[in-house]
Amino acid sequence: MALQGCYLPERFKADLTLARNGDYHFTYKGQLRHATLAKDLLDGNVTPADEKQRAAKILNDLERDPAFGPSTYAGRGVFNVSYDRKGNILAEKTFNFVRRNSRILQMMYHEDSRTVEIRGGSVPEQYLDTLQAMGYVPDGTITVKTTVHVRRENAASRNTVDDETTLNWTISKLGEPALILILG
Repeated sequence: MALQGCYLPERFKADLTLARNGDYHFTYKGQLRHATLAKDLLDGNVTPADEKQRAAKILNDLERDPAFGPSTYAGRGVFNVSYDRKGNILAEKTFNFVRRNSRILQMMYHEDSRTVEIRGGSVPEQYLDTLQAMGYVPDGTITVKTTVHVRRENAASRNTVDDETTLNWTISKLGEPALILILG
C-alpha cells in the first residue's frame, strides 16, 4: 500500500523563505495524519493499547528530526506538530519534509541549471476514497517568500514588492494539483 508509513498534512500552515544565497527557513504548524495508523483504526484492527503504543513509536520517529518541536497525539492517527528548520539549499542540495519516503514538501537544488525546484506531495487517485473514508481533509496554506527569480509556479496568488515575491497555495481538498515552484 502506497500510504504505508505515509504522513499527510492536515489543518496546517507552512511557511518557507528562500534567499538568493540559498539560505532557507521552513516552518510547519498543524497536524500530520499517519495514514497507516488511521487506516488500521478505521478498519478496527487496533486495540486502544496498541494505538497508544504505535502513537508513541510514531512520535519518537518524528522527534528524531531535531527540527520537530514537542508533538502530541490527538487520536484517530492524527498528531499535533510544529517544525522549524533553517539551512542552505545550495550546500544541502535537497530538503524533504517530513521524510524522503513521505514527502509533503521537497526542495532540490539543480547545480547544472542553477535552479531550485520546490514540489508539494500528491496522493495517487486510487487512494482518494480511502482517505475520504478516514475523514481526511488537507485544509492548509503554504506561503513562500523569496528574493530569487520565479521561473514557473502554480500558486493561487502571487505578489511582488520591491525585490521579494510572495506566493500562496491553499490546499482545501483532495485531488488538487501539487505545488510546483521553479526558482533561479
